[in-house]
Order: sequence, then C-alpha cells, then structure tokens
Amino acid sequence: MSDPAVDLSLVVLASNEKPDPALFEEMLGLWRTELEERGRSYEVIVVDDGVGDEFIDAARAVRKEWSAVRIVCFRRCFGESVALDTAVDLARGTYVITSTWYTQVDPKALSQAVALLDEGTDFVAFRRYPRVDGVLARFVSWLFNAYTRWITKVKIHDLNCAFRAFKREVVEELHFHGDLFRFISVLAVQKGFRVQEIPVQHVREEGPSTFLRPGLYVRRFLDILALFFLMKFTRKPLRFFGLVGLGFLSIGFAICLWMLYVKLVMGEALSDRPMLVLGIFLVVLGIIVASIGLIGEIIIFTQGRDLRDYHIDRIIEGNSDPDEEEGRE
Repeated sequence: MSDPAVDLSLVVLASNEKPDPALFEEMLGLWRTELEERGRSYEVIVVDDGVGDEFIDAARAVRKEWSAVRIVCFRRCFGESVALDTAVDLARGTYVITSTWYTQVDPKALSQAVALLDEGTDFVAFRRYPRVDGVLARFVSWLFNAYTRWITKVKIHDLNCAFRAFKREVVEELHFHGDLFRFISVLAVQKGFRVQEIPVQHVREEGPSTFLRPGLYVRRFLDILALFFLMKFTRKPLRFFGLVGLGFLSIGFAICLWMLYVKLVMGEALSDRPMLVLGIFLVVLGIIVASIGLIGEIIIFTQGRDLRDYHIDRIIEGNSDPDEEEGRE
C-alpha cells in the first residue's frame, strides 16, 4: 500500500558545501511555523548529498521532535540535479517547495506561492530582492541571468534562488542533468507550463564565494550553451550542425578556390602553401559536422514518437466547456 498523498512537500537540499547545523535548525524552525500556519498536510524531505557528519546529526535530532521530516542520504556527492530528482520521486505532495539548508529568503512567501499554484500557475520562481550579498556577487549574478535571458528569451531574473514552488508534474515531465537544475524554470517555460516570477525578501547568503572560482564561469557558460541547444535544436539537429558545417565548408571551399587561382593564374607553386591544407581540412570538417546533423535527423525521425517537448494543459470533451459553465453561474 502506497503512502497517502499530502498537500505540500518541502525539499531541503544540502550539497557541495559544509552546512552550519545551527543555521539549518533555525531554518527548519521557521519553515515549521509557516507550514503549520497554512493548515494543510505536509512533509519535509531533507536531502544529504554526501555532506554527512554534523549536518546529518542535526537532521536526525530535528526528526526526533518533528515526525514530518524524512531524511535521504547519499554515500557521496552526486550533484543537486540528482538530489532534486530523487527528492521529487520520493515526495508525496501535490505541490513541491525547494529550499537550501539555511534561511536564504523569507519563508512567509510560501503563502503567496501556494495561492498562485492554487490559481493555476504551474511553477513559481522567486527573485531575491533586494539582495543582501556583496556587490561583486550581485554583479556576477546579474550578468549570468542577463546572459541567460538573452540566449533563451525567457524573462527570469534569478535562476540561482533555491526557493522554488511548483506542481510535482512539472519536474516529472522535465529532464535535466548536471547543473541544468538551475534552469528548471526555463525548461518549464519551454515545455509550455505556466511560470510566474515574484520578488521575495532576501535574508542571507551562505556557501563558497563562487565569484573567486574562474572555472565556475566556464561551466556556467557551457551549461547555458547546452540549454540553448536543448531548447532550440533537440528536434532539429540539422539546423545547428548543418549551419556550422556549411560555414566550415564555405570557408574551406573559398580557400581552395583561391589556391586554385594562385596555381593556375598566378603560376605559383603550392607545395609551401599551408593555406591549401587548411582549406582541405575545413572542407572535410564541414562535411563531417553536417553529417552529424543528418544522423541526428535520422534518429529523430525514427525515435521522435518517444520524445515529448510539450505539455497538455487539459482536454475538454462533451457538449460544454467547464470554464463556460463557471461563467454562467
């Protein structure tokens, strides 16, 4: 017999850092007050993504006093995407709320998020405003979000806020890996879900200073490129690979034509001309890249029935529309 469903599932993620047990217990205390004031059934899932030690001891201590808490422990760090995906699989709530291990934002925003979900919004994204972290951190965050908005055309201003609220079917229909969990709201928009972003009071910012880690910027840049490709070319790989391949092929063909002109018209030898090798290389590279796009198109054509890049809102059958019936009451 499966566990009974609840209204709200709070998922608390701890990954890639050493949480402060005192801040963690403080955060859970604030969340407990908010959840109990809502008057709805709820559960709390604490995910230990390989953190262990004092954090898991603090979680166990809280669980002794708060039976709604469940703890998920990984043997090592698998990343926040795996942690979030696992937690959602275990969650029984109609609505899922995510939080980091400390009080990043004001939990009182929960009532507004639940109200929006009740009204039909599928995903509530939160924007930390005003920010309380350092000027450099805010600038880096603004740059990251502005670049993502420019690439994806999705108007979300704070992708790094850990406080999110959504209907469980949103994440059940999304596929993300690596660091793409940060772009859940963008993927939800691409899938056709109703996403709304609202401001929330920023309380605290903990964790490592990411702006001092240059390698992180490279990974974020690659993540955004991967997101752009997944959104634009998952079903049309030839448009991407074909365009890139055509560019290489055109440049290589132009170089080869120039080398032919140099040989036939100008009468110069080509044995000491590395440009000829470059031209031939670009022609071959262009053909290979375009072929990758063609192979991708063949795979999409044969397996496309198993890919779903859409979400059905509802199916209306019979002689009346439920919305019209409500309008006549």
